[in-house]
Amino acid sequence: MQQLSSEAGESFRKRLVATAKGSHGARDMNREQAREALAFLMSAEAHPVQVGAFLTAMRFKGSRVEEMKGFLDAMESSATLISPKVDGLLNCNGPYDGRKKSLHLSLAAAIVVAAAGVPVIMHSSTGLPPKDGVTTARLLEALGIPAYREPAQVAQDIENKGFGHLHASRYLHGVERLKPIRQTLFYRSFLHACEVMLNPGDADFSLIGAAHKSFLQRFATAMGERGPARVMAVQGLDGCDELPLQPVAVAEYCNGELTEYTLDPADYGFSYQKHHPSESPEKTARIVEKILTGRESSLADSVIYNAGVRLFLSDRAESIALGVEQARELLDSGTAGEKMRVLQH
Repeated sequence: MQQLSSEAGESFRKRLVATAKGSHGARDMNREQAREALAFLMSAEAHPVQVGAFLTAMRFKGSRVEEMKGFLDAMESSATLISPKVDGLLNCNGPYDGRKKSLHLSLAAAIVVAAAGVPVIMHSSTGLPPKDGVTTARLLEALGIPAYREPAQVAQDIENKGFGHLHASRYLHGVERLKPIRQTLFYRSFLHACEVMLNPGDADFSLIGAAHKSFLQRFATAMGERGPARVMAVQGLDGCDELPLQPVAVAEYCNGELTEYTLDPADYGFSYQKHHPSESPEKTARIVEKILTGRESSLADSVIYNAGVRLFLSDRAESIALGVEQARELLDSGTAGEKMRVLQH
């Protein structure tokens, strides 16, 4: 056993040297090499200095699609994954370090979609730099909806209530062991990007966010080639899965094909608007409650538009326009508010 561990350490040493040769000399890894590298970093043998050195080297080199796939393989192999017995599961999430600039309305849109009968899984964390912002987990807690359920319980939540949330501390075991080191680095690493691309519920449809347009194609391809039926990567607010009421770039992967286009809310009857600044989890929760119960109209368009896109992505609406109509009706009828109350109990 010691010999195997020593071999793994020597293999990683060589990989680190090859990765840290600078922007011109660094060598890219294939999928298996990337998987082995991250598996070693998540093991008890890895030294914190090795973890920090590799994360820094990859930050300068940049991750390629095959490397992302390998990292995701390693992350999921050390995680507790679920397979809820539902059809058409929608996976939607943004960066695990949360929101700092814009109001978190992704969860509100997800609840509207769940009210339409689409099963939804979200996943997030708390306490991650550099933003350490308003995450889905923190917002759920402020709303009185459980955020720290064990994976088996989350699967039951999705089956019974149509919505579930996985917290990294409960399912993403290998990566969580690296959290103390990440908290001392104060910059985004490839782990931040890969967390966005995780599909811990084996969902058929995924909506993910990226901060920069240049990442969209890589994100959609890396995730799509690993399994989901349809992946939509959007240049969302704060790099999350939430679309602003402004034109944004999109990369979509489906049936082995990648397409890139622009989504413009004006095409669906919405006026361009600046997004509301971020608020604390408690203030955000009160705003979300008001939107879902029809007591806040000025921010409802953002939720309706985002829910409409999600309904189209998950094949519950034949077009975004029809998805928008359906989302509006779910809010106006009180169905979305009732779904929120169900999740709170």
